[in-house]
Amino acid sequence: MNIFGRLDRYIFLQTLFGVLVAAGAVCLAIILVDVVEQLRNVAGVEGAGSGTAFKFTLMRTPAILEQALPFAVLVGSIVTFMRLSRSSEVVAMRASGISTWRFLSPVAILALLIGIFTALVLGPGASRLNAEYETQQQALTSNVSISDSSSQGKSTWTRDRGPEQHYTITYQAYADGLYRGVTIYTFALDDTAFVSRFDAETATRNAGAWTLLNVTESRIGASPIFQPQTILKLNSLAVQAGGKSGDTTAKSIPVWALPAAANSAALSGGSPQRYWLQFHRKLALPITLLAMAMIAAVLSLSTNRSGGRAVMTAAAIGAGLIIYFVNDLSGALATTG
Repeated sequence: MNIFGRLDRYIFLQTLFGVLVAAGAVCLAIILVDVVEQLRNVAGVEGAGSGTAFKFTLMRTPAILEQALPFAVLVGSIVTFMRLSRSSEVVAMRASGISTWRFLSPVAILALLIGIFTALVLGPGASRLNAEYETQQQALTSNVSISDSSSQGKSTWTRDRGPEQHYTITYQAYADGLYRGVTIYTFALDDTAFVSRFDAETATRNAGAWTLLNVTESRIGASPIFQPQTILKLNSLAVQAGGKSGDTTAKSIPVWALPAAANSAALSGGSPQRYWLQFHRKLALPITLLAMAMIAAVLSLSTNRSGGRAVMTAAAIGAGLIIYFVNDLSGALATTG
């Protein structure tokens, strides 16, 4: 029994080393491309240079690692078991009476542990850094657009809900609780028909209403009406916008905050699907990594007698890629309803 304990630890550590090497290689390739992309994004921005681009890439690195983990587990498991097969260690284990599932169990445990660690530790940290990255990048973009006299600035949009209407809101800037360049489109709750449009110089929002200042109201078939102040009441369950876009990516939210974000989006008249999708993806990550590890291990353990090890390895990589892209495609279809 002690021998099996040492064998389990040996396979566990060998697979962990392979996964770490594969994760490092995949992340390095993606990071090099991302650095070039960030350099292009900050080009011409006053006060931003290669240091800013490198900082942005570092802030995105945990999210990049999280996305690369399925490939890392797949490739790391393939490399580990091919090395064990090439050195005849797999043959020795089988000859000693150890079943295949017995020496696959450390790989399964490693995949589950990596998935749990990613969902509970790496994922939330990556979400916070990604949200900070988006905030800083948006600030840089806003500075560029405001300083350019030929540009109208970058609009941010969100949604809200009143007692009888849905509101779609766009604004140019937000600071110190004040929205500037605000346009609000109102739609009926029952049939989502367009009701009116409000264009305001500035606006504020509290838990009970939007207060628009120097506003022009436009309705179909009627002349525009200017008013110094207009109040649009909100549903008591509406969500405080807080000056952030209502289309905040679900990837920027920690896993435990996704259900609340989904409920908030639904109450504000938005779609909660992208939040629920991301929530279930994060919960299913340990199972996804386990599937990748098992596919890689089973298909890369073929013997050389048939000369098909290269074919089986390619099949393992192909199966992993198919799972990844089908998962991504089904997620995109689910997000759009």
